[in-house]
Amino acid sequence: MNRSVKTVLIIIVAALAVFVAARMIMQRMHAPSVAAAGGTQDQVTGPGPFDGLGVRNDGHYRCERGSLRYLLRFFPEGRVVLVNGTKDVEATLPDFLIRETKGDPSIGLHNVMATVKGDSIFFVTKPLRGEISYRGKVTASDRVHFFRHSHITGADFDMEYTFVSDEERKSGQQPS
Repeated sequence: MNRSVKTVLIIIVAALAVFVAARMIMQRMHAPSVAAAGGTQDQVTGPGPFDGLGVRNDGHYRCERGSLRYLLRFFPEGRVVLVNGTKDVEATLPDFLIRETKGDPSIGLHNVMATVKGDSIFFVTKPLRGEISYRGKVTASDRVHFFRHSHITGADFDMEYTFVSDEERKSGQQPS
């Protein structure tokens, strides 16, 4: 490629980079700030699918099965983030329960959208192979119960999750 064509291409790429950066800055400047409005990151406009079910989104839900720990967090727009781990790493697991997580099925981290029908919540995770379906509902102000079916192994589990608020976690209170 001759020198003048390379120079033109470099100028075009640089101009596009400047344009994209400027556009991103403008979008951030004009986007409404939830924090400036006195809100929290978990607010959504309009009704969410979990409204009226008693699902909490100011913390996470935890299920213990032997040395295994299963955590999940609901977000108002209908998102559910789940992570699995062992008792040894339990203290670090809630850090993965953020709306923006990309998920990593190889470590049991999933970010999925749920469907609500009546008082029941449905969602599906996709591990490295196959699917696991969840069907559940709120059973008390601090509990959700899910029936979990593995389409991989055919195994079924009844899983009772207990709520742990963000405040409890910050204060260092251990789950019971």
